[in-house]
Amino acid sequence: MPNFEKLRVENDIAEEMANTLGRVGRRFPIRLREAWSAMAAWENCPGSEGGRKEALEEVLHRAMDQAEKARYHLIVQREAMGLREHTEVARKFPMPVIAGRPPAAGDPTIPRLSFAGGFLRARRRKTSE
Repeated sequence: MPNFEKLRVENDIAEEMANTLGRVGRRFPIRLREAWSAMAAWENCPGSEGGRKEALEEVLHRAMDQAEKARYHLIVQREAMGLREHTEVARKFPMPVIAGRPPAAGDPTIPRLSFAGGFLRARRRKTSE
């Protein structure tokens, strides 16, 4: 088997993939901290302050939306790089749980049906067994 020299473009591609994953990976913990802060503020607000509690709940949902979006981008980037197992993301970066709020698309703690093409992959795995 011939021993081919690694092309410079391959190094450039690998470097760009690592940089992109790093950028996305730095954004997600920031959004997650904002969501946890909003959750703490909402939980610590007395129920007697109805208007303030509702405003904090709206801030909480917006922060959760941003954190879920950032986590989704991280997972998509990981998938693009060939990393298919995302339970480590869920274990290392737990999301706040709000009663009545459904899990976000791409949530690594739920079955792969949430990912694009995940249903077909899950179905193929199930039928091949």
